[in-house]
Amino acid sequence: MQSDLAAAALAGLAKRRVLAVAVLRQGRMVWASPALLTLFALDAEGATGKRFLDLVAADDRGSLATALDETPGAEVPTTSFRALRVDGSQFDAELTGSAFDLPGGPGAVIAVTDVTEQRRAQTQLSFLAFRDPLTELPNRALFFDRLRQALVDARRHGSRFAVLVSDLDGFKLINDRYGHETGDALLQVAAKRLRAATREGDTVARIGGDEFSALLVRAPSQEDASIVASRMVRALDAPIVVGGQPCQIGISVGIALYPVNGKDMDTLVAHADGAMYAAKRAGGKCFKFAGERDPDISGPLRLPFLEWSDAHAVGVPLMDDQHKQLAALINRVGEDLKAGHESDRLNESLSMLVEAARAHFADEERLMVEAGLGAAAERHKQEHRRLLEELQGQAVKFDARSMALTMRYLNFWLLHHIETMDKPHAKLILDRGTAQGASRAPFAPGASRVTPLAPAG
Repeated sequence: MQSDLAAAALAGLAKRRVLAVAVLRQGRMVWASPALLTLFALDAEGATGKRFLDLVAADDRGSLATALDETPGAEVPTTSFRALRVDGSQFDAELTGSAFDLPGGPGAVIAVTDVTEQRRAQTQLSFLAFRDPLTELPNRALFFDRLRQALVDARRHGSRFAVLVSDLDGFKLINDRYGHETGDALLQVAAKRLRAATREGDTVARIGGDEFSALLVRAPSQEDASIVASRMVRALDAPIVVGGQPCQIGISVGIALYPVNGKDMDTLVAHADGAMYAAKRAGGKCFKFAGERDPDISGPLRLPFLEWSDAHAVGVPLMDDQHKQLAALINRVGEDLKAGHESDRLNESLSMLVEAARAHFADEERLMVEAGLGAAAERHKQEHRRLLEELQGQAVKFDARSMALTMRYLNFWLLHHIETMDKPHAKLILDRGTAQGASRAPFAPGASRVTPLAPAG
């Protein structure tokens, strides 16, 4: 009875143009809902018997043909593709469904969703996450992502590149005299000139305030870097008029070369930063190369590492010790990202984090069961499974996702788990005495593999 009601409800939704659904047999449509006909600009007569792959862009037909398995019981996984309307226009779509033994033979019931606006919104959010909103140049996060990729490529191919750190000369005086509106307009002009002074393939980024950096991936020598730096200095030395006000500024540029001045991000950026200050001391409107002296690398690149504090403690010694271990492993991933290690090394660090999390979750569930919180432990188990899947999914994003965003996610992943799952139950576990005497051998973040955590005594 319930299945009949559900089928009637779905049929009603399909007829009211809510669901874009079709029934396929041997890859051809034998029935399509009004919403699906509208989505593809089809009429009912033209849709019947039409091969569904004819409504798919040529580049996506292979992957979709593989997904459309009509073996009864098979699931059609959610698959993204470019859809074709009969007038030739395209839109972004997602398809999902299941295969059944239908009257007349096996077939598949599929649902199609137009995700064009969703993708457009995602693209815009991605742009905003990695672009400075004032100048539209790459921001700090994107600059350091590209610097990391330059390190990986240089180690792999034995190539060389240059890092430039710069600061505008005279900007603060103009900003204070004429106001922030003029200052913002001046920064926009400066950004355009710096972008025009560099070459295709170079990255110019606004790091913050009136600080700009550049990454020259094709600069094997001081001479190559000098050519670009000279253009930058000349571009900013030329007069600028903003809102009728003549603004005379300049730029001081510091240059560090890989691998001469450093083989990691911190050292390179610190060397370039020191050279920039040397250019400032020389009167500005010039560039300087990094010297031999060791730079101050106390914080030229600040990824959002996880700093443990007593505020994160839940009060259960075993759980707190393991949370600290997880925080140390998250920071190991951050160090690997900063060092420009390739995916194999990053995946090794992530695997250590996953295995430590798996053991931690198992201990938490055991403690809750021993405290008589069986129902809560079962809910935790389901949530733990989801958290592990999310953590394992990070591996495919190391080359495509921002270092800063990756670290923010990992920090949130652990702290959200602690605040929403562990703290509410920690007092109950302690009150019932199940955590007393629990101990754990310290986990060694530098170990080549994770040693399973011993059961609490």
